[in-house]
Amino acid sequence: MNASINTLLPSQQMLSSDIANLTNIRLDSVKRTIERLAERRVITLPPTVEKPTTGRPSTEYVFSGEQGKLDSITVVAQLCPEFTAAIVKRWYELEQQSPVFDITNPQHLLQAIEVQAKQNLQLTSENKALSQAIETITHTEYGVKFQQACKILDVKQQVLAEWLRKNNWDRYLNNARASTYYSENRGFCETKYSLKEGVKATGQPYSYTQTEFFILPKGMQILAKKFGAVA
Repeated sequence: MNASINTLLPSQQMLSSDIANLTNIRLDSVKRTIERLAERRVITLPPTVEKPTTGRPSTEYVFSGEQGKLDSITVVAQLCPEFTAAIVKRWYELEQQSPVFDITNPQHLLQAIEVQAKQNLQLTSENKALSQAIETITHTEYGVKFQQACKILDVKQQVLAEWLRKNNWDRYLNNARASTYYSENRGFCETKYSLKEGVKATGQPYSYTQTEFFILPKGMQILAKKFGAVA
């Protein structure tokens, strides 16, 4: 039997009534579905909380944490599959909020300190990793290629490509990415051209010019500041 939660909970939680409101299904039906899925061991039976009402207090199931998130999505998928995307979006919104703690409660105050410490450690770690990456790039003679820059910055290729084009850092030359006068003149990017030898399918040799696009250390420092929040 699940113990009742009598203290204030963090904001990252989903009540059975929230699911009822989201899916437009009666609360008692939602609770029965939760209990039935738990009996079948499809989900873990969540803890309960007493929710005051104008009449008799209502008992609510509380979904929290990663397991609660997954279980609540399972419940919605069972109740009304078309609302699955809606609950995923709702969880995303909740996770963007800061936890709400009652700092007059010693336990909650300790939790608040712990959350803040973890956030500080994460930020320190991210800044250290980013600084190391920039330091490595600075000592690279030719900078880094586009794909390498995406990996270092932990940004999708499409996102970085759109940013480079929007800010006039690159262009396409003979179906290859190349720097612009603007980015070259400011030391952000550089294009290297080299003569290569190839052989056609007929066996006939031919020569071609290889175009290689590099983002230089100065450019990477700017990109690190731009995309560092997600690195």
